[in-house]
Amino acid sequence: MNSLKKIGWIGTGVLGSAVVTRLLEVGYEVAVYNRSVEKAQALEALGARVAATPRELAETCDLLFLCVKGEEAAETLLFDQETGVVASGRGGFCLVDTSTVSPGFAVSLHDRLLAADISYLEAPVSGGREGALKGTMGMVIAGNEAAVESARPVLEGFTAKLHYVGAPGKAQLMKVLNNLAESVHLLAASEVISIGLKAGIELDTLHTALSSMRGYSTYMGVLFDRLLEPKDAVSTSLAVRLKDLGLAHAVAEQYDVSVPMGALAQQLFKLAAQQEGLEVDQTECIKLLLK
Repeated sequence: MNSLKKIGWIGTGVLGSAVVTRLLEVGYEVAVYNRSVEKAQALEALGARVAATPRELAETCDLLFLCVKGEEAAETLLFDQETGVVASGRGGFCLVDTSTVSPGFAVSLHDRLLAADISYLEAPVSGGREGALKGTMGMVIAGNEAAVESARPVLEGFTAKLHYVGAPGKAQLMKVLNNLAESVHLLAASEVISIGLKAGIELDTLHTALSSMRGYSTYMGVLFDRLLEPKDAVSTSLAVRLKDLGLAHAVAEQYDVSVPMGALAQQLFKLAAQQEGLEVDQTECIKLLLK
């Protein structure tokens, strides 16, 4: 355990709750805030303290995390004049943002929080709920390198791979590119597995054979895990997948790069969401092909 003993966590959705659970298990004292208070209260039984506002967390914690879905939510949680983090008037601490936002927004947060004497680290993660609970997530992180090293012991409590990529904006750029690749790979895996199943090959056989071949991907593994061991818990929802694809298209347009596979992926995930709902797991996209 390091000197950063009191951890504050804003945003206890699927991913946030999993990381908080992991931090509590490895011995950290964690206080949480969520706009839907019942999601935060669910962590009380595990030992988390529930705060009334983000401002309260900023006033009492050594290290503060943010994990929310959208930029509008981050704006309010950080800068609301009465309840936001900056409203505490306290500086000299670090805020680690594990959300996925646009690179430009990340740079804006860095600059505005720095003006309030708060170090901002953009640290989007990969690995989903399962990776968080196991402590095996991947993380790309950007910002002040000294702040990164100070926070590293806590970050290593729930990550297995941490890559420092430099200046503000770079970590979110890497995450957006990763999410574009994930989206395309998941749909490609859905096509391959669907053909195999409809051709009469058993799911176990498909998994065993394909996992030894060069066409196998991490996201084919994600899909096989869901099919072989069905579960109700949502790891990454179709809503999050569509949000991430929107960010990827904005970045591609900024750099004048055509993304035809990304565009097709976006349309197919939209269709899956129309048929199955926005809040189901992303792997439900395979139902487009299995019906």
